[in-house]
Amino acid sequence: MPEPMPPTTRQPPLSPSELDRLRPHVVNLSGGKFSSSGVFQTSKKDVNAVFATHLPAFVAEHGGVVPVVFYAHGGLVGEQSGLRIAATQVEWWKSNGVYPIHFVWETGLAGAIAGAVGDWAQGRRGWLDEAKDRVLELAARFGQGQAIWGQMKRAAEAASAGDGGARYVAEALGAYCTAHPDTISVHAVGHSAGSIFHSFFIPAALKAGVPAFDTLSLLAPAVRTDVFEKQLVPLCGQEVKLLALFTMTEKLERADTCLGAYGKSLLYLVRASFEPEEFSPVLGLEECLRADPVLSRLFGLSGASGGIADIIWSKATGGPLTNRSTSTSHGGFDTDIPTMDSVARRVTGSSRIQSFPITRSRGDELWPVPGPATPRRAGTHHALCVGINAYPGGDALYGCVADAEAWAAQLTAAGFAVRTLLDAEATRQNILLELLDLVASSVAGDVLVFQYAGHGTYVDDLDGDEAESGNEEKKYDEALCPIDFREGNLIIDDDLGEIFDQLPDGVSLTAFFDSCHSGDGQRRLQLLPVDVEDLSTASAPHGRRARYVIPDKETSEKYRAKRGAPARAGKRALAREVLFSACKPTEVAYETGGHGDFTVAASLLVVPSANRLTNGEFLAKIREAFSSQPRQNPDFNGPRAAKSRVFLAPLVAAAAEPTDRPPGTASGTIPAAITALLDPAASPGGGTDALAASAGTAGSASVAASREADALDRARAAAAFLRAAADFIDG
Repeated sequence: MPEPMPPTTRQPPLSPSELDRLRPHVVNLSGGKFSSSGVFQTSKKDVNAVFATHLPAFVAEHGGVVPVVFYAHGGLVGEQSGLRIAATQVEWWKSNGVYPIHFVWETGLAGAIAGAVGDWAQGRRGWLDEAKDRVLELAARFGQGQAIWGQMKRAAEAASAGDGGARYVAEALGAYCTAHPDTISVHAVGHSAGSIFHSFFIPAALKAGVPAFDTLSLLAPAVRTDVFEKQLVPLCGQEVKLLALFTMTEKLERADTCLGAYGKSLLYLVRASFEPEEFSPVLGLEECLRADPVLSRLFGLSGASGGIADIIWSKATGGPLTNRSTSTSHGGFDTDIPTMDSVARRVTGSSRIQSFPITRSRGDELWPVPGPATPRRAGTHHALCVGINAYPGGDALYGCVADAEAWAAQLTAAGFAVRTLLDAEATRQNILLELLDLVASSVAGDVLVFQYAGHGTYVDDLDGDEAESGNEEKKYDEALCPIDFREGNLIIDDDLGEIFDQLPDGVSLTAFFDSCHSGDGQRRLQLLPVDVEDLSTASAPHGRRARYVIPDKETSEKYRAKRGAPARAGKRALAREVLFSACKPTEVAYETGGHGDFTVAASLLVVPSANRLTNGEFLAKIREAFSSQPRQNPDFNGPRAAKSRVFLAPLVAAAAEPTDRPPGTASGTIPAAITALLDPAASPGGGTDALAASAGTAGSASVAASREADALDRARAAAAFLRAAADFIDG
């Protein structure tokens, strides 16, 4: 699994005297509530003192209508960085006759995101540049990206609702405006995720009696366009008198970096990985603004007339003094002198201001420096084996962990380095991240295997990728069921397709699925099976049992809520991976005698078939084992030419044709041991133990054979396999 990233150099914390000077100007929040811990605490008493003492004194000192600015920092910074932003800005604002109030809302997303993505962002993988960004997006999406970002958004909204700290500030501000009319003007500035914060604070303040916000300045806003259009667009030109958006052109956004490795700005990572709907439009991206008719009209883009809001594209060095910006990074707007000076001119209504002080960019503090790349040696064999028995409630299975262990033993015997995820380890997040790691770490010449044994099911097709032209019948996505699937955490064929699409050229990936709805796990069109619901009922631990669950209403609703309505639709390009599945898409996969029927047939063929049979011949051997048990029909999916490829052989190997076929593998009947295992009546009580014995005995010898290429070891491996087969038959 990814390792945590090394800490970066930080500026020293503020001194006690510096913190005391911030007391009249900072509202510290945690989870939307007043913070009662950390280095800086805020209480209702502190807020009351601002509006009863500190602000009136500032107004009396300066006279006239005094601007009051509410600043919300971005989501990347933690408490210390938020306080330092305030310390940098407070005296500057005051020198320009503005009373500042900073919301420090303790988000600290940079460290959390870096920790979630781990060493995917440290340059250790050796990917091609064009593939690296998508791998990082998937790592963030499958990891904790959505949870971290979602928690931050909920805190932003909660701050201005109920007993939130920002709501208390809004009510105190409204009361002040009512008691002291025409003495202050109200302004808001939000950087990055600060735009999300203000999307809820501004409506709350207006509801609390604040007459209007004279200006709203958003710097590289990370708020979703639909949230912005709901919360703030109706206010523009009236309660929000003047809106200005400072952001980079698409060219500069794509030239920016974050995480020390991601080759675009944070906003691209946000829309690809952090929102429930993949590729959700974000306000700060030029392409999203121009594609939205409402926003195009609002900002007068693409020839639209009547724009009532200003947009300043960095780099803007000419034109009005209120429209300057030279930031070339997402995190740099709040330290960019032309940007901050333009904001100050808007707030004060004057061109004569004290310029923003030169400060050190916080970019080097936010993201760790990538470590040196250490690509893996080409030609390695790696596998991920997943088996789940301990499903909660009535969903338990009995042979899947044994299946994964059997596959792991046989693949080890074939020379693979194997990782396993069993029962509680096999969450959606862990499975997808381990699979992504398997794929993203590979280089040309590698051979990969992904094996899954557990429940399968189906769910509504949310993105329309299963739709068929001219066919209005409802379509579904096939899904694997991690241990936590009842919480909506399903792995659909689209998820697997996203990962498989990252396969580098020259890498072979073979998947083995021993589950229902496994017949086409790579995102291709399938109809809903209508005959299997009655086959998912529980049975005796070692009796016949279907690996299938019905997606009940609660599970389906949780799944839909977590995934949203994906904006990205369409089928994949031609897949390069191959899949051997336990059954056809409209059939049911069974387990009998403590093992999956498909695993019994297929796993024992791995060692004698690898680098000898073709994929098509391997499939024929599996199907032969089921010829007397036609209740399920193992299937193959992949590029048409893949059937003629050598089974588990490197794609770039010099020898492309099967060679050195041992007697009894490429032709003739399959080992009788496999047939015996598929029929418990033929080997009462011996199935599970016999499969384990075969894996262990053949495994140790075959590992030596593959590593040492020693004739004696080859003979011992063959003899061990034959002895195991004889045991099966005699059992």
